[in-house]
Amino acid sequence: MEPNPAKQDEADFSIDLSQAAGMAPPEALPEAAPEVVPEAPAAAPAARKPLEMREIQEAIARVEAEAKANVASENRQTAESRARTLADERAAIDVAAAAAAVANSQASEDAIAANRDRLESLRAASKASAERLEAIRQETAELRARVKSDTEIRLALEARSRSEEEARRRAAVQMEAEAELAAKAARAADELVAHTEQARLQAAERMAAVEAAKEEVLHNASADARIAILARERERAEKAARQTAEKLAEAEAEALDLTQQRERADQVALASAFQRAAAEARALEEARAMAHIEQEREAIALAQAESERVAAQSLRMRLQTEKELRDAATHRERLEQMAAASAEARREAETRILAATEARIETDRKLRLVAEDRVRAEEEADEQVQARLEAEAEAALDARARRAADEAAAAAALREAEEHRREQALAEEKAALSQAAAEVQAARNADEAEAVAFEAELVELQRQAAQLAASKREETERLAQLERERVAAEAQALADIEQKVAAEQELMLAAQARSEAETTAAAALAAKAQAERRLEEAQRATFEAQQTQMDAVAEEATQAEATRDAQQAHARRAQELAQAQQERTEVERQQVALTEQAIGAEREATQAARESLALVERKLAAQRAQAAADARANEAQAARLASEHAAAQAAEARAEAEEAQARLARERELVEQAAVQAAVEKREAQRALLEHAQAHAEMQRKAAHATLQMADARKHLVNLESKRQDEQAAELAATERVIGERKVEAGQRSVSADLTREVLGRFKQSQARAGDTSAAQAAARLAEVIANQRELDRDLDRNKDRE
Repeated sequence: MEPNPAKQDEADFSIDLSQAAGMAPPEALPEAAPEVVPEAPAAAPAARKPLEMREIQEAIARVEAEAKANVASENRQTAESRARTLADERAAIDVAAAAAAVANSQASEDAIAANRDRLESLRAASKASAERLEAIRQETAELRARVKSDTEIRLALEARSRSEEEARRRAAVQMEAEAELAAKAARAADELVAHTEQARLQAAERMAAVEAAKEEVLHNASADARIAILARERERAEKAARQTAEKLAEAEAEALDLTQQRERADQVALASAFQRAAAEARALEEARAMAHIEQEREAIALAQAESERVAAQSLRMRLQTEKELRDAATHRERLEQMAAASAEARREAETRILAATEARIETDRKLRLVAEDRVRAEEEADEQVQARLEAEAEAALDARARRAADEAAAAAALREAEEHRREQALAEEKAALSQAAAEVQAARNADEAEAVAFEAELVELQRQAAQLAASKREETERLAQLERERVAAEAQALADIEQKVAAEQELMLAAQARSEAETTAAAALAAKAQAERRLEEAQRATFEAQQTQMDAVAEEATQAEATRDAQQAHARRAQELAQAQQERTEVERQQVALTEQAIGAEREATQAARESLALVERKLAAQRAQAAADARANEAQAARLASEHAAAQAAEARAEAEEAQARLARERELVEQAAVQAAVEKREAQRALLEHAQAHAEMQRKAAHATLQMADARKHLVNLESKRQDEQAAELAATERVIGERKVEAGQRSVSADLTREVLGRFKQSQARAGDTSAAQAAARLAEVIANQRELDRDLDRNKDRE
């Protein structure tokens, strides 16, 4: 029976007891002693005979076990160093993830502030658009008033044209009346020629004829006054001024011909007195005509002054309107600059949001790398667990082989009872330590349960984040629909603007036509001034003819005196006639004096007429210059009107676009406010989650600092969008798999602990049976190995908790 235990001992030399002892938890040590102590008295008689050989074999086994323990401890130290390196790298990654999450939160706050600034700028832009729209409405009202005034002017021109037609009809009637009067004058001249020789005898008849002629002259004067009135009415017509002037010149030429015919008839048929009377009547009528002409000129000058005043007032109003338009354009440019600044701020905010999104993506990538590192570490831990299971299997085989050695070492255990008692005390201390380790393990299991609950809460929050992302997509689609509606509104506004452009072009064409009418009126005024010059030349010729006629009247007076002296000797009646003739001559002299006075007055009137003519010429020159300036001003005004129309159209288009943009901005503001509120609520939820995670991390910090960092990293996963749900579900599945593996590992650890307790109990029995020196050394080495193994187990557990 003895060779078999020896063979079993030789087989036990390859078993690594250090790993098996290292896997045993502290609470397994006190349970092994009661199993081995009752077997010691039965195995003592058989173990005393081959004691020396077994001691040698046990010593050799101890040396091999120590060597294997040293190798295992080195391997364990290497694994611990690798685990520490991985833990440091993971801690650095978690710190970077926390910093990225803080930067992401700051970027979100900056984006919210930028959105608020953009909302303020949009409010200011909408207010400015309303003001601009009000200014455009006022300008439109002014344009409507201008169009109304142009319509009234056109109606007045039509009424004037009708009155001109009536004046032309009356002028034709007057020409017919003048022709009849000319025929009557011709017949009267023939009668006067027939009765020339009886003129002196029929002085009374001649006086009656003179009176009739005076009445006829007065009738002609009244006819001339009516002609002048009609001429004044014709002069008021702007379009037919040249024709009216030509007709007036023809009428004056015909009147001059009639006057010459009358003068010839008077020279042949009438005496110098009749001629003087006719000349006086004509002078009076011409003076009246000149007075009427002066009155008409004054009325024309007043009308021109009134028109110039109206033009100046319209120019001032136009300048005021242009100033208001320039102010509105300046205000619009300022608003556009503000809008550009707000757009620049919005672009910068979007750039910051994009940068924050890129940082978030980078953080996700880093977290993914961390997860991959964690999976690799878990795989390495699985490999270590597998190696540990293999070592435990080997330890179980060694334990079965060692049982025979323990039975053989029972005798040595009796001699070392005292040492065993000391070791028992040490075992009691180890039992206390094992109890403490069990409590730590229970706390660790509770922490793992809380971690599982926290991960479930993370999954729920991720689902909520997915719902928020779905609502955000719906909001984006609604904004796209609003943008399409805005584009349709802008197209409609563009069509309205084109219609307004067509209307403004028609108004511009009407303004050009009005300018051409004003140019035609200026040409008519120039023609009228030319006609007045010709009329003045005709008056000068008439005045020279009157002077010649007065000289002829003086010669006739001398001849009449000589004839009277000759006839006084012939007959009494001739004397009476001579006396009457003398009286008439005296009257004629008085009339000549009066005529001379009238001629002086006429000369003064002619001088005044010349001065007034020069004044009229200067006025005409000024009017021509004013007309040229008005033409240039009209051209500039037409260009300005075109630019104003274009500006008004652009302003209306911009106002409508800005109004639509303001509506969209208000809608977008509401949407953004809802989005900002959702973001604030999300941030508050994130903050609440952060506080909860920090509290949980504070609770876990006592167990391990790495768990807190992992919780911080997991906290920021809530900010991810719906596209990360699959990854998070996979991560949750991986977490559940790790929890299952940890549960399996805990079961395996409990089995390994039972095996280790049994092996250690038997090993202590073998040490009790060994010698004093070898037992003390083995106990010391075993205690050191157990302490090292416990320390390694604690480090590994901490690393696993951090992972």
